Amino acid sequence: MDEDKKNKEPATPEKSDTTGEKVTISSHPPPMVLVAEDNNVVRRGLTNFLNKWGYEPIEAETGDEAMAAIEANPDLRLAILDWNLPGLSGMQICQRVRTRPGNYIYIIMFSARKSAQEQIMALDGGADDYLTKPSKPSILRARLGVGRRIIETAINKS
Repeated sequence: MDEDKKNKEPATPEKSDTTGEKVTISSHPPPMVLVAEDNNVVRRGLTNFLNKWGYEPIEAETGDEAMAAIEANPDLRLAILDWNLPGLSGMQICQRVRTRPGNYIYIIMFSARKSAQEQIMALDGGADDYLTKPSKPSILRARLGVGRRIIETAINKS
């Protein structure tokens, strides 16, 4: 048998999603993503995209629910937080997550706040990325991919 063929990993199965994009099917459990958003339509839309992209969304309608979900899911490593949540705000969640022990959570602040000053405040306050609403799903997907690569690299090095 050819040496190159022997050492190749088996191909990862793929399927096409409704937009024609190739979606990889993995034997690993899908990564969990916290979706903390008080607008039901936006939250369900995000959840639908995350499911399509191979993630396992965990929904929270309030900041308090989001914090409870973080505490209840120690393997959670990705989060999309709305800044303006009832109860704890997205900024307060960022600050609590950054001061607690445990696994690092890559946080994307997803907000209608568009000013540069507010974006800087969110990044200085603990968010890893900032995305303004409305946003193209492809941009969110790419930014989640960045977070996933960073988290997986950190896990593999530890």
